[in-house]
Amino acid sequence: MGVQRCGAQPSVQLSALQDVLSDEEVTLIGSQVGHVWRDRLLTPAVTVRSMVYRSLHPDRSIARILADLTAQDDRLEEGPSEAAWCKARSRLPEAIWPELVSVSASRAEVAAGPESGSWAGRPVEIVDGTTVSMPDEPPLVEEFGYANTRHGQSRFPVARILFRVRQGSEAVCDWRMDDYRTAEDPQFHALWDRIPEGAIVLFDRKFGSFYNFAKLPQRGIDAVAPLYQRRDPQRLIAKGKRVGRNEWLVPLDLAPALRKRYNDPTLPETVWVRLIRLRYTRNGQRQTLWLTTTLLDRRAYPAREIERRYRGRWGMETRIGHLKTTLQINVLRGKKPRSVRYEVAATLLAHNLVMTLIHQAARKTQTPVDRISFAGAVKTVVEFSAPLRYAKPRQRLRLYAKMLRHVAGHTNRYRPNRIEPRLVKRDPVRYCFLTIPRDQARRLA
Repeated sequence: MGVQRCGAQPSVQLSALQDVLSDEEVTLIGSQVGHVWRDRLLTPAVTVRSMVYRSLHPDRSIARILADLTAQDDRLEEGPSEAAWCKARSRLPEAIWPELVSVSASRAEVAAGPESGSWAGRPVEIVDGTTVSMPDEPPLVEEFGYANTRHGQSRFPVARILFRVRQGSEAVCDWRMDDYRTAEDPQFHALWDRIPEGAIVLFDRKFGSFYNFAKLPQRGIDAVAPLYQRRDPQRLIAKGKRVGRNEWLVPLDLAPALRKRYNDPTLPETVWVRLIRLRYTRNGQRQTLWLTTTLLDRRAYPAREIERRYRGRWGMETRIGHLKTTLQINVLRGKKPRSVRYEVAATLLAHNLVMTLIHQAARKTQTPVDRISFAGAVKTVVEFSAPLRYAKPRQRLRLYAKMLRHVAGHTNRYRPNRIEPRLVKRDPVRYCFLTIPRDQARRLA
C-alpha cells in the first residue's frame, strides 16, 4: 500500500487554517502513529480537514462538505460519495486525534505568547466537564446509556466529557469521553499521567476532594479549588492557624471510610492546605467564597493572585459554551460510538485552530483576546478560506492579514458579572415528548 504525499496540491477546504495546521503535518502525524493508506483522494489530510470544516460550517451535513470539496477542487469531475467519506473517516486511527489536538494546543500557546498562561514559570490548567447527547441509536445506547435526572430518564443517550484547558491560550489540550454514569473525578484520575509535572490546576468544587489534594502534590502538581461542600470552614479554622488576613493554614483529615474505599497506602492521614476567604458583592448582596489550595508559600503565591487566577477559571464556562453552542457538540450527529468520538475530537481540533487565529489577530491589532468574538472568528475563517485557496503568494499574505484584522473587528461588549438565566423564552411547538426509542414508537404507531 502506497502513501500519498500531499505537497503537490493542498486540500482545498479551510485554506484559512493551512498555516496553523498543514496537510504535511497531518500526513506526518498519521505516519508516526502507524497509519498506512492507499493513494486515493480522501487521504488523512483531506479527511481531517473536511471533518474540521464540518465542525465550523453551520451546515453539518456530509452532503454539504462533499459538495464544497467537489466545487473547489479542479481535479474532481465527480465528487466522492457519502459512503466513501464515512469509510475514509473510519479508517483514521484513533491515536491520530490526541496528537493533532496536542499540536494545535501547543501552537495556540505559542500564538498567545510564552508567558500568557504560566505562573512563576509553571503552566496553569483548568479542568471541567459537561454532557452531550446523541441520536437514539442502539449502539450509542449500549455504549453511553441514558441519563437519570430529576425530570426522569433522558430521551437520548448522554455522554460525559472532561476537558483540560491551558489558561492563557484557552486551548483544549486533553479530553476524555465516557458514559454518563462515569463521574468526573474518575475521568480526571484517568488523565493524571498526561498533566505536565509542575502544573497548577484550577478545579471546580466537585474536584476538591481529599484524594486530589493528597495525591497531586506527590507528582509536583498543585491545586486550587473551592472548599468541598461537606467541610465546615469554621471547624477547619479552629484546628488551624491564621497566616494572614482572610488566610489560614488548616488540616484536611481523611475519613476512615474513604481510606477503605481508595485502598491506597500512600495516602497520608492529614493534608495541610491554605484556606482563603473571598468576599465580594453580586447583585447588591454580599457573597463569600472559600478557596483551598496546596500553594502554601504566601510570598510566591499571594492570595490576590490566586483569586485573580481562579476568577479567570470562569472563562472555562464560556469555552464550553463555544463548543456546545457555536460548534454544536451539544447534540452529536454520529450514529456509532467511533463516529461520535471522532466528531468530538474534530470539533476540539477546530476550536484550537480558531483560537490560534484569534491570538494572532489579538497580537496584530492589540485587541484583548477575551473581547474577540469566537463566533465571529468562525464565520470569518469559513468565508476567507475560498479566496485564500486561489490567492497568489503575495496576495495571500495581504489577504491573511486582512482576515486577522477582520477577526479582531468582531468584538463582544465588556459585560462583567453578567447573569444569563437558563430558561427558554420562545415557546416551541407543543408536541408530546418521545420517551421511547424511535423504532419502538414506529411499531406502536
